[in-house]
This record gives sequence, C-alpha cells and structure tokens, in this order.
Amino acid sequence: MDTRPIPAFYCCYLLRSTVRHASIYIGSTPNPVRRLRQHNGLSNGGAAKTSRDTLRPWEMACIVTGFPSNIAALQFEWAWQNTHLTRRIADEQRITIRETKVRISPKTGRARRRPARPRMSLTDKLSNLHLLLRVPSFSRWPLEVRFFCEDVYRVWQRWGEQVDGMIRGRIKVSLDVEEPADGTGWEVLSYDQAKSKRKRDVGGKGGLESIDVAYRGLKEHLEKSLFLLAEGEVTSCAVCNKRVDQNTGMVVVCPVHNCRAASHMTCLSSRFLAKNGLTEALIPAEGLCPTCKTQIRWVDLMREMTLRMRGEKEMERLLKKRRERKAKAATGKQAPSISVADHEDDVEAEEDLQADEEEAAGGLRAADVADASLSDDGWQYRMDEDDDIMSVISADTDTSRAFPADSPCKLRLQSARSETIIEETDWDDAEVLC
Repeated sequence: MDTRPIPAFYCCYLLRSTVRHASIYIGSTPNPVRRLRQHNGLSNGGAAKTSRDTLRPWEMACIVTGFPSNIAALQFEWAWQNTHLTRRIADEQRITIRETKVRISPKTGRARRRPARPRMSLTDKLSNLHLLLRVPSFSRWPLEVRFFCEDVYRVWQRWGEQVDGMIRGRIKVSLDVEEPADGTGWEVLSYDQAKSKRKRDVGGKGGLESIDVAYRGLKEHLEKSLFLLAEGEVTSCAVCNKRVDQNTGMVVVCPVHNCRAASHMTCLSSRFLAKNGLTEALIPAEGLCPTCKTQIRWVDLMREMTLRMRGEKEMERLLKKRRERKAKAATGKQAPSISVADHEDDVEAEEDLQADEEEAAGGLRAADVADASLSDDGWQYRMDEDDDIMSVISADTDTSRAFPADSPCKLRLQSARSETIIEETDWDDAEVLC
C-alpha cells in the first residue's frame, strides 16, 4: 500500500506539432509546463517520439484532469492511446477499428498476428476522447477537459454536435487561453516566469501556465481541518453523531469556509451513495454536505484527507511561515525586504519531484495498468515511423537508466547513437483510491 498522499495534480495531455499539425502525441504528467519544455528540448527529459527537431516546437492542445489517483490517469492514458484495444469501450461503440500486423519469428519462422495501432488524425483522437468520457468506467469520475488551442476546441465542438451521445454534466469542458494585454500575440513564458505566474493566477483562466500543480489550493481547507481535529477537541460525526478521532479512523472535513462538519469517511461515503441512488457503487463522485448542504466532490475530500494523514513533508512545506531576508545595496542603504519563501518552495518541490522520478525509475507505465493485458513473449511489433503520414503516438519503452557523467558506459552510449531515448510517460508513484 502506498503511504503517500494523492498527488496535487495529474493529467493526460494531447500534444500537437506546430510545424506539422498531423503529428500528435498522448502522454501523462504531474506538471504540464515542465513536461512541455522537456518535449521541446528546453529541459532534460521528454520522449523519443517528440525528439525530432523537424516537429518542434510542440504545443499542448488539451489536457484531461481530475483523476482520483496516478493509477487512474495512467489507465485513462492507455485507453486513449489504444482505443482499438481497450475493454472499456464496447465493440458496438468502438470508433477506431483495430488493424492486424503479421510478424515472423526469427527463431522458429512461425507467423504471428497481433493487433496494431491504426493511423489516427486529430479528429479521431478527439472523437475517441469524447467516447471515453461517456463510457461507464470514466463518466462518473470528476474529470475536466481544458483546451489551449482555439482551432482544436472548434473541432471538439463540431464533433459534439454530430455525435448522438452526450457527456455527463459533471465533466467540465472549457477553452482556456491567455492573450497579452496589448493584444499583439500570444505570450510565451520561461519556466521560472510560469512558476511565478501560477502563484498569482492559481485557479483562474490564463492558459497552461496558470495551472496549480502543487497543494496551494488546499491550504485553507487543510488549516481548517487541523484546527477542527486538533488533539483534545471534541468533534462529532455529522452523519452518525459519534465521536470522530483522526488517530483511530479516517475523517473528512467539509471544505466550505464557514462549515464545521466533520464525518467518518465511511459514513459520508454511504450517505452520498444513498442520496444519489448508487447503492451498488463503491465510491461516490459527489454529494451534499450534511450540515451546509453544499455540493462537494469526493476527490477533493480524499485529496485533503490523504495530505493530512500521509503528507507530513508536503504539509510542512505548505504551512511554513514566510521568511524574509533583507538585501543591502552596494551603497550601504537597506533595500526593500525580499520574500524568499516562494522561491524555496519551488526549489524544494523540484527536488522532491526529481527524487520521486528517480525512485520510480523502472516502475509502472501506462501499459502496466491497462485494462487489457498484453503478452510478453519476446516478440517485437513496431509501428511505422513515417510521421508525414501518421500521427505520433506514444509507445511504451523501458525507462532509461542513468550513468554517472564520467562513466565509460555513458560515453560509449553517446557515441554509438545520436538520438537519446528516454521515458515515454511522466509519472510519480501511484496509488489506488479505495
């Protein structure tokens, strides 16, 4: 069992080449701004499929967020990449028809037939995304689709008008772009500028750079929960009226500022399911607070609870007081106070993320948590690499192993190949929300 909190942010994304719009790529990441820089070669990392200079720069056309765990995001990523294979789509609803490729074993000479990824355009990818958001496996999740390219959003709208099925109302779809005040063109920010901008514009519209990938949006909710559940305080469950104790059980707290409702997780879950008529379901999607009657998303309650119970390091960084240091100018005059807490938070967050990725090396990928198991018999089935004809689709490759900078192995590898192959999917340690 994973002992870490639910990640603050995790998304599946659709990349599109600005040079050749027919080239697209699907992946997942906890930090889309950093990941986009990696794909464009501005930072270490990325993917082999997006490393061709003839296709750069890439743009992030849209993202899908709101997953209850990293595992859930990886499962959605695999289903989106393999809509011709995933069992989450019924055969009669399937849009993409699977193709078959024949490979002959070099050892035995026997022919084997395996399903292959069909060639798909941007419209195909968006139509399959629309379908995945309607299937029972994903339709109850509190997902959100955010588009960052107006022309891609128009393609999505046109498809929505043609298709018969409708997406459930709880899944939000929005166009999120930012235009500079002078209206001369779209603004391109560096990574440091983007991090500073996210602090100023968290939670509102403003393009990709305004996305909050940390726990800052949970700070007020967390402080309220710690106050209500402080040791020695007597709190009763808002559902069963029995005493709640976070030391002996899982307790959830209403995120509404003026509401003091705290409940046993099992009590509130059962109430949400019963009120929504979902007696056969295991996990609710949302429900009304028993006290203030405000609509609450279950994933928000779980994210705060796991952060409070498991995220000691994350809480310390989130709740620490700002420290100021005074810098003196060369003339000896005292300069204005400069706050360094935000910068230190970013440095620590980057170090933690790098440590998580190093720990996760060789771990799960989207294919490892897919709904359809694939046999591993030593056969290799490679897709056509002609990006002029087909879209760029992420392939599952083993995570690269790092060598010391002065290692002879690394020097030989660099001289033997001109293209660096790196991990295909950006991910942290994952957990299943029960």
